[in-house]
Amino acid sequence: MTFQSGAILLEQLGIVDKITHQGIRHIAATHPDWRFGEGRAHPYWRVANATVMETGPFLDFFREYPRASGGES
Repeated sequence: MTFQSGAILLEQLGIVDKITHQGIRHIAATHPDWRFGEGRAHPYWRVANATVMETGPFLDFFREYPRASGGES
């Protein structure tokens, strides 16, 4: 999934009320427990010109850290 499709899925599943791909990128850059990237539990991949990540761990992160996106804990 991409940052854009991740934002859409989080809203569709009701995990967050509202979030944008820019919001997810901000969380990825600032949250100390973000799970994706070099040297972390889950690498990013490049597909065409998009950065993609695994769906399950992405959703798990936002379920575990709802406040990361402004939700309640």
